[in-house]
Amino acid sequence: MKTPEEYFQENVRLPGEEKGGDLSSAERAFVEKYMGMGGASELEGMPRLDPRREDSLPGFAAVAGADAPPEEPSPDEPSLEEQLKNESELQLVSFVVGEQEFAVPIMTIQEVIRAVAPTRLPRAPEFVEGIVNLRGRVTPLVSMRSLMGVHGGDEDKFIIVCRRSGMQVGLIVTSVKTMYRATQDIIEWGIESSVGISAQLLAGLMKKDGRLINIISVDRLVTHVLAK
Repeated sequence: MKTPEEYFQENVRLPGEEKGGDLSSAERAFVEKYMGMGGASELEGMPRLDPRREDSLPGFAAVAGADAPPEEPSPDEPSLEEQLKNESELQLVSFVVGEQEFAVPIMTIQEVIRAVAPTRLPRAPEFVEGIVNLRGRVTPLVSMRSLMGVHGGDEDKFIIVCRRSGMQVGLIVTSVKTMYRATQDIIEWGIESSVGISAQLLAGLMKKDGRLINIISVDRLVTHVLAK
């Protein structure tokens, strides 16, 4: 069985060959919403974070092209959730927030790094702890604890960096747990009406060994961040 890092190197190809570059439309929308029209110049003055391999969780170091602009969504392309529904087997990375387990598709993950202190944004909602300049890209850091209404447990020590919908976001979590290979028979899609808090951010529900694991929709999370 391949390690997560081997899977990343062989299968995850971030779009674009250029290094750095202009803001994507989603990045620009975020900057203007939470930092004002002069936000782009403020970004240039922020310290640039370039995590080294020892700063990354083993098996989840950044792949080549990590500083390229995030891919803009295509209106003709099926949503990620529709693509996942058509896969016979999904690879999901699970993580813990407090004492609750969640998961995201491995194809959305760029890297996993140790938690860092962000630059605070006074205009941002409570669940956006701030932003960092990660390899030249504006990266909001989202507290999954605050967003999902989780209380208790150990402190949050890691950031799962995801790329979707023209945006790079960091999910602040307690720990990364494991990688699952999940077949469609143990996943329930369209669960908005059957679960409680923050159901609009969930793509589905995985039933594993008597446990229920919420699958986070990174696309919906990005939309939620931009809409607040």
